[in-house]
Amino acid sequence: MLQPTSAIPPLTPQTMNVERIRGEFREMPGLVLTAAQACRLWNLDVPTCHATLAQLVETGFLCLKDDGTYRRASDMAVSPRMAKVDIQFIGVDHTPRAAIDAR
Repeated sequence: MLQPTSAIPPLTPQTMNVERIRGEFREMPGLVLTAAQACRLWNLDVPTCHATLAQLVETGFLCLKDDGTYRRASDMAVSPRMAKVDIQFIGVDHTPRAAIDAR
């Protein structure tokens, strides 16, 4: 008789925290947080939050900047640029409505 086996490892609280934080950074491109902000945002105690952020930095998903902020590593590769738009303005007749009706 075959025994069912699972190739998916069991979800631990740490794994769930990692996936939750990873998902938040994916959903909000450009998200930048300090460790204290991350603790408040995800309602994690300081040691758990620091361990989770450190794991995400070690795997290369997040990077820790010199100013103490965490951001998604892939966001660092893209530098935002302003789009150029050629806008043509057209003249608008500002004649009062009464003057137009009197013509």
